[in-house]
Amino acid sequence: MEIKENIERAKKGDQVAFTFLLDFYWSEVYSFMLKRTENETDAEDITIETFSKAFDKIGTYNPEFQFNTWLIAIAKNVHIDLLRKKNLLFY
Repeated sequence: MEIKENIERAKKGDQVAFTFLLDFYWSEVYSFMLKRTENETDAEDITIETFSKAFDKIGTYNPEFQFNTWLIAIAKNVHIDLLRKKNLLFY
């Protein structure tokens, strides 16, 4: 229940609630990205960017889905953007 309450508070602009969510989910997102990138610096950069984007877009979060799933989707997109920037994404 604490997660849902903090999500709702964060949607209203409560930075303390968002910080709680960041602290709670940081290691999950970071670990996921570390496995994908096999690079600590990239994983950390992607995780930071993920939470920055999540903070900006938290109003679009749909509570029908798990919050961590939403964060991971953002992280995947940030990773794709990084690969494009580095010209490492092949079609």
